[in-house]
Amino acid sequence: MMRRLIWALATCLLSTPVLYGQQAPTLEPSHPSLGGGGSPRTANPRMLLKIRKVYIERIDYSLNEKLEADMAHVSWLKVVNNEDDADAIIRGTCFDLRHLKRLHAEIYISDRVSGKSIWQDVIRVPYTPPDLSKAVDQAATEILNHLDASVRAASRR
Repeated sequence: MMRRLIWALATCLLSTPVLYGQQAPTLEPSHPSLGGGGSPRTANPRMLLKIRKVYIERIDYSLNEKLEADMAHVSWLKVVNNEDDADAIIRGTCFDLRHLKRLHAEIYISDRVSGKSIWQDVIRVPYTPPDLSKAVDQAATEILNHLDASVRAASRR
């Protein structure tokens, strides 16, 4: 019994340096943390620059309507009512985390024909319960600011 215990202890001690030398596996390059004010990611800068018309699917808390209203002021992008007329589709989710007093929104832009991802953003906006609609407005504004910055960055490449 004592020999087995010594053998197990020796095995553990000798294998420890080997385990510390290994790196954790990664699936892709690291991206900015999602815990911040937002983390836009452009999957395909070339396709992002080609988008002229978008169709916005329904998103909770009327975020789609806020995005559509704000996009009316963006000269390079037109919102269309028919999915077949669009170059890209905007999809997303929007929900409130009441216990954290935060609004969480995720927006994805994908190519209408191929379905390939073009751009995505995650927004977290703090709010006080009566001001949820203001948080949705702020999220829409922040999403469009991130999209505009991504387009400018893609055009510089």
